[in-house]
Amino acid sequence: MSPDAKNNSIEESIAALIEKTPDKPGARDLVRHAFEVAEKLHADQRRKSGEPYIEHPLAVAHMLCDINMDAAAIAAGLLHDVLEDTELTLENMHELFPEPVPTLVEGVTKISRMHFDTTRDHQIENLRKIILAMARDIRVIIIKLCDRLHNMRTLRSLPPDRRIAIARESLDIYAPLANRMGMVRIKTELEDLAMYWIYSNEYRQLSKMIAKKKIERETHLQKSMGFLRNYLSELGHDDVDIKGRSKHFYSIFRKMRNQGLTFEEIYDLNALRILCKTEAQCYEILGQIHSIWHPVPGRIKDYIGMPKPNMYQSLHTTVIGLEGMVTEIQIRTQDMHRVAEYGIAAHWKYKEGRIDQSIDKRLQWLRQLADWATEATDPSNFLDGLKKDVFADVVLCFTPRGDVIELPAGATPIDFAYAIHTQVGERCVGARVNRRMVSLRTTLTHGDVVEIQTSQTGHPSRDWLDVVVTGRARSKIKHWLKSKEMVRWVTDGRESLNRLLKERNIDVTKSELDKHLETLLEPFRLQTIDDLLAEIGFGSISPQAALTRMNPEWSKPRQSRSPRKRPKRKQGAITVDGIDDMPIKIANCCNPIPGDPIVGFITRGRGVTVHHRNCSNVSRFRNQEGESQRILPAVWNTEGPISHTVFLRVETFDRAGLLMDLTREISKHNIFIVACHTRSQKGKGTATLRFEVDVSDITQLEEVLASIRQVRNVIKAERTNRPV
Repeated sequence: MSPDAKNNSIEESIAALIEKTPDKPGARDLVRHAFEVAEKLHADQRRKSGEPYIEHPLAVAHMLCDINMDAAAIAAGLLHDVLEDTELTLENMHELFPEPVPTLVEGVTKISRMHFDTTRDHQIENLRKIILAMARDIRVIIIKLCDRLHNMRTLRSLPPDRRIAIARESLDIYAPLANRMGMVRIKTELEDLAMYWIYSNEYRQLSKMIAKKKIERETHLQKSMGFLRNYLSELGHDDVDIKGRSKHFYSIFRKMRNQGLTFEEIYDLNALRILCKTEAQCYEILGQIHSIWHPVPGRIKDYIGMPKPNMYQSLHTTVIGLEGMVTEIQIRTQDMHRVAEYGIAAHWKYKEGRIDQSIDKRLQWLRQLADWATEATDPSNFLDGLKKDVFADVVLCFTPRGDVIELPAGATPIDFAYAIHTQVGERCVGARVNRRMVSLRTTLTHGDVVEIQTSQTGHPSRDWLDVVVTGRARSKIKHWLKSKEMVRWVTDGRESLNRLLKERNIDVTKSELDKHLETLLEPFRLQTIDDLLAEIGFGSISPQAALTRMNPEWSKPRQSRSPRKRPKRKQGAITVDGIDDMPIKIANCCNPIPGDPIVGFITRGRGVTVHHRNCSNVSRFRNQEGESQRILPAVWNTEGPISHTVFLRVETFDRAGLLMDLTREISKHNIFIVACHTRSQKGKGTATLRFEVDVSDITQLEEVLASIRQVRNVIKAERTNRPV
């Protein structure tokens, strides 16, 4: 296309955008001004495809217009890259545009001025920044999703490795976020575009299979629509709208993979959707359809009476329709359909810059997530928690008053208590579920009515960290524990670092070490050196990770070992102060390894057991009268390679070849796999794998865990005390 033609195209695009912008006082002038500024700043820039850069923000602005966003959001869409890619500063933007435009643009802008050890850490910090910004103004994530969708539509011009990386991030992060916001249209397109690049062969095969039977399915669909339209018209429903609905590619692919189905076994490729005027009409039509077409048992779902967490409402039924073919039918009102397509954007009402209060209550999960994002220190833990809190399956539970509390699958009464309020969680001493007393370890299920029992003397226990699944609860428990024993954790943290430095023959003074520690405060989002030492002493940040970030040269190389031979254990690996002639063994409850802070505990008649300093049993011993004096300091003797058994737990999205990839990754680190156990959850498409492995020290363990987390489809990898 010639330059003149390009200019004409851009002028036509901005004219169309202005025409679509809500005709409110000053709205169109604001959008026109934003375009003129963006066009000038991006004038000399081109996309990888060679197109003028301004075409990208124009496309994003059109998407925002199409989902009825306000002029401030549309203007921010036009300007969303100027802070990152041009010389314009945030101060300049405040001079050029009224609020909230500068704040929205700043919220969408990537972090570019901080140093990160890895690209993954950079991506996680960008995501954290977006979550904090969207908690203040939900329009931030709506702009970001439109930005990501247009980038996915124009991915072809990028190098193959960048295409795969962006597609993977879109599938793992942005599509689930869109789903969480109820923006299903954006979610499904992101998934299909990501599948095109990540699972190219499967996409092509599926495309061919769908094309083969397209005419047959469309013919049956038209017959069913015509029959149903006439039938409902005779019953007085002349005002309903009946449409066909096709299942998107990634949804079919995921169903085949997760449930082990062939393409021929998926019967809901096409479905009918009936749009009504009123909610009462939806239920009436459902009964009338069931009077002529037999419903399939267990396939009737009422999402009107019990909406999904992302605000989706509809009636679903699967029936034996014309010619005996299984047919899925959705019934909803026009308003429900708009929400099903655009989610939170469909509810947007610009009233003094805030979302409608009736919807505001449904965003409580976002504010809790933002609180946790502020407190979380380790990037990997933040991403793992994010996937579990936001992107995992959810259960809806109720307070005795009928308030809905939304939690990730696997949540316990402790998670429920912290979701209500931090003080409720901290004072929790018991729980009733459906009027019956239950253990605080009980897993909650959909529809449970939960009553939390509290006491003024109640307080969190370290054991709770093994029970809770939400990032918010985990963060609040850690904060309480650290605040009560801050001095101890600071001391333990400094001792752990000094011990590791001594093992590596690194000689630094306290003031030199503190200067190094200061460089870690910003990456770990902490305020003081004591805060950082407390995190290390508590176990939230490993001493090895801290030393490596301070100075990569301080990472001590290990002696290589053959992965084919299991190393023998070596006696005398631990020294316990004051103990010369008693047998010493590792405690099974916490199973510490070299690098972990440890203590010895004198048992009655069984010698000395060595525990991790933060082991819950050690905490119990300290609090029991007459027991604390039996706890003695202990240190590791690190001469020569020694084998120590640890247990690993890996949560993943299930796929073919997963076990092979994980064992290969473990073997790369010269680690001997003693045992392995796998368990798949076909209904959820996830799997849990447990490994018993032999490692030399905490450094080797953390390195292999970091490698496992990089394996495709891995959700979480962690050390656990539970044997295989």
